Amino acid sequence: MSFIMEFMSVASEDLEEGAALFQRYYEYLDSVKERMPQGAYSFAVADWHYDHDDPRCPHDAWVEALVVAELSSGTRSETRDLEVRVRLLGALHDGHIELTYTKVQSYLFETPRKLEHPMRPSKGHEDWMIDEVRLSESGYVLHEVEFSRGSRWVIESEDLTYRWKPFKD
Repeated sequence: MSFIMEFMSVASEDLEEGAALFQRYYEYLDSVKERMPQGAYSFAVADWHYDHDDPRCPHDAWVEALVVAELSSGTRSETRDLEVRVRLLGALHDGHIELTYTKVQSYLFETPRKLEHPMRPSKGHEDWMIDEVRLSESGYVLHEVEFSRGSRWVIESEDLTYRWKPFKD
């Protein structure tokens, strides 16, 4: 069940309804605090997460790298785990956001074939618009992200870590 993924369309029509979506989302996060891994929970409730004026906020960030790695261990490398690493150029172009998803259970990356805005030649994901962290039915972290182009990511993992790396002057 998603809480704020429809925020962009709702908020443009009704600011009170948009605020109510976020209120329900934060109530949900509080209700699963003890079951959600610390990294994911800290990212989800960070005061800067949805503050578009804060450089750490992923809103309007651009994808620079998306890596799906299959990590191996064991004497024959028979133990396999998936890890997803993402590097974003921050919205203010003053640093990188790095997200790491450990022990990935499932992932979905989709992007529309046809651009919704034919006047813009970009073939990238475009701007990170909205994201939501919640628990899956299996109890794993589920992170859903939507981009302005219409691209969508859903990653189910054991945990996720967030790191802000500001550029040096």
